[in-house]
Amino acid sequence: MVKLKNLDARQYFAVLIAITVLADLAILLNIPFLRQMLGFLCFTIIPGLLILHILKLNKIEFLKKFVLSIGLSVSFLMFAGLFVNSFYPLILKPLSLEPILISFNVILLILAFIAYKRNKNDFDINYVFNFKLDLKGKLTSPLIFPILFPFMAVFGTYLMNTQGNNIILLTMLFLIPAYVVALVYLGDRIPDATYPVAVWMISIALLFMLSLRTHHIMGGDIHREYFVFQLALNNFHWDISNYCSPYNACLSITILPTIYQLLLNLNSEYVYKFLYQILISFTSLSLYILFKKYLGETGAFLSSLLYIFSFQFIYSLTLIRTPFALFFFALSMVILLDSKTDKLNKKIIFLIFMVSTIVSHYSTGYIFFGLILFSLLITTLIKNIGSIKFEKSLTPTAVILSFAIIFLWYGQITETSFNHLVSFVENTFISLNRIFVMEMYHPAEQRAFGAGLSGIPDWINLIIYYITLVFIGIGVVDLSRKYKTSNFGIEYLSMVFVCAAFLASMVAIPYFSVGYGPDRILLQMLVILAPAFVIGGNIVFKFLRPKLRILLIVIVLLSFLMVNLGVVYQAFGVPHSIIFNSEGFQYDSMCVHDQEIMAAKWLKDNNKEYRSIVYTDRYGSERLLGRGIRESNGRFFKNNRTIRSGYIFLRYYNVIDEKIVTMWKDTHNISEYSHLFTRKSRIYNNGGAEVWK
Repeated sequence: MVKLKNLDARQYFAVLIAITVLADLAILLNIPFLRQMLGFLCFTIIPGLLILHILKLNKIEFLKKFVLSIGLSVSFLMFAGLFVNSFYPLILKPLSLEPILISFNVILLILAFIAYKRNKNDFDINYVFNFKLDLKGKLTSPLIFPILFPFMAVFGTYLMNTQGNNIILLTMLFLIPAYVVALVYLGDRIPDATYPVAVWMISIALLFMLSLRTHHIMGGDIHREYFVFQLALNNFHWDISNYCSPYNACLSITILPTIYQLLLNLNSEYVYKFLYQILISFTSLSLYILFKKYLGETGAFLSSLLYIFSFQFIYSLTLIRTPFALFFFALSMVILLDSKTDKLNKKIIFLIFMVSTIVSHYSTGYIFFGLILFSLLITTLIKNIGSIKFEKSLTPTAVILSFAIIFLWYGQITETSFNHLVSFVENTFISLNRIFVMEMYHPAEQRAFGAGLSGIPDWINLIIYYITLVFIGIGVVDLSRKYKTSNFGIEYLSMVFVCAAFLASMVAIPYFSVGYGPDRILLQMLVILAPAFVIGGNIVFKFLRPKLRILLIVIVLLSFLMVNLGVVYQAFGVPHSIIFNSEGFQYDSMCVHDQEIMAAKWLKDNNKEYRSIVYTDRYGSERLLGRGIRESNGRFFKNNRTIRSGYIFLRYYNVIDEKIVTMWKDTHNISEYSHLFTRKSRIYNNGGAEVWK
């Protein structure tokens, strides 16, 4: 048997092909566990790894190679799937297993052949697996310990789902802060690999805490995302005309999950609940790689934690396309700001990730375009007027290409959301004359100004958020003041300035905030701004010793986590978070029960011929769409008008708690709407959901 360290180019690429063949066999024979494990590892790593070999990027550090391989592989699955899909109607079911598997194998063989030809004369296996782990004189337990967190999250959510017991989850939330503090305290006594392992394991654990809570997908937009996924999966073909919506134009929630479902044969809900959460978790590693260049291991660790402690990251399941697009966005920043990669390869990989970001989510792509456009203008101005010399990675070509792709994909090919972008920009400028007008903000955004807050937990949350933003603001000011001597570089600093301006616009301009959502804007901005939090914290506590200074920054950081997880409410006895409770607003609005799915299925089967409208409350329409019922009206109780025909769907909360939600948190007793049921009969009832006609 040839030892791994002695493999030459021919043998190495033969091994990759052999692994692909084994994965194919496991898929075709439908071997439990092996199909899922080999299929995922093969198609989520090997395509990207082959692309890196073709580009001859063999010598880059292992962690960066690992993350780039995953990012390029996922991009490959999306675009190769789109390519196969384009053969319709020549192939009637292009997104079925046989066409996908045959096409992918042919493409991978071609990539392997090209990679072999490019590397056969100077191949060195040591560069491929250039992983270095120095444990001499170091503590190994901190490196191994965080692996416990994802298992605790899985077991903890199982206990919550079956017994309503949150003790394991709360224990994990005690251990994570203790572990973070221990890492900061131990410092040089731990191996360098501890930080990226810790970041990745903590991110997976936090994602699983919500995604595996309850047996079904939950949230708001996730149901519409699941609907377009099911459209592509059931038709074995993606077609924008089947449902002309910006959601259906996002390949991250249509073609990509369909491919993973075909290859791995998972429960379709668990593609989003489990598989996608693992993919999204790699964003944390991408950010660690990006920040390490500027802040070192500890600073990169803390900056990455700020991102994964954010509300929108923890609640990624409720809005899959945004955090998924941010994975590509983070990778594009990693390669753009990488000074060790040659220009041509940097442009190729940046283009792949830029396009992947745009087709994964329209709004994230729009902000991406705005970021590189304004950053290019700033760097061009500095280079032409200032006296600083630096090498630019951002070019007008990249900006023009990003706009062209946005226009072509959303304005011409799918014809979905480009007009929305134009309207959004127009309304944003119109709303400039109503800056800080409270009535213009969504109720959730009004709370950022203290409006509608009730009780101590609300105020604690607001204070922690403002402290976090103040740290970031101080860090941005310091970076701007020291731009000539900062090791961040002019391009990064220009993006810091643009992101800070976007955040300020989020607070000041009502339509900008309502149109996209403050949590989503903050999450995308943290890809660039997270280091400013650490820098700002160091300035605030600069009068203290370094160890104590970092400890106080960690305390603020952990407070940010507790706020976003709802632990503050839990401490005051308020059942706020669905993660720890089976009651409260989050649970009532987000949790999907088996009875609701059964009722929706019955309604769909018995409403095929007439396609009557189904009337329901604010959160009922989302559940119905997720189960394939397009003709629903979630404003029925808000409008408070009787109907002559159609169905009335009552979900679990309506039936069991006898409550109705008309909009956001506007809750009423169902008895207030008894007149809407006059001359209606209950035609379906399973104890947790009802249908009236």
